[in-house]
Amino acid sequence: MNEKESKTKKIIKDISDKIDELLEKSDISKDDVKKEIAVRIEELKRSRDQVNEEFRKIKEDNKETFDKVEKLAKNTMDEVKSAFSGFLGKFTDEKKEDDHKKKETKGE
Repeated sequence: MNEKESKTKKIIKDISDKIDELLEKSDISKDDVKKEIAVRIEELKRSRDQVNEEFRKIKEDNKETFDKVEKLAKNTMDEVKSAFSGFLGKFTDEKKEDDHKKKETKGE
């Protein structure tokens, strides 16, 4: 999950938490205040659901982009691993060659 996705999910969760908090407070409020809170809660729920739906659409609409970036990242990581293995192999080969030359110069 990327940083923007994580932040958006946190905002949606915070909205849900605030709605729950208002619901709890409405239980101890006077009738006229309860009605006002109930109306506001419904508005907040609709807003939260709208944000959640927009987020889902953006994520879905950009799935191809997300997939391309993920594939590119994986390919890059494979290249880095391959290059590292190649360098490590060359280093090992050079070390063996140096060791062999040292033995030859010592007359072993």
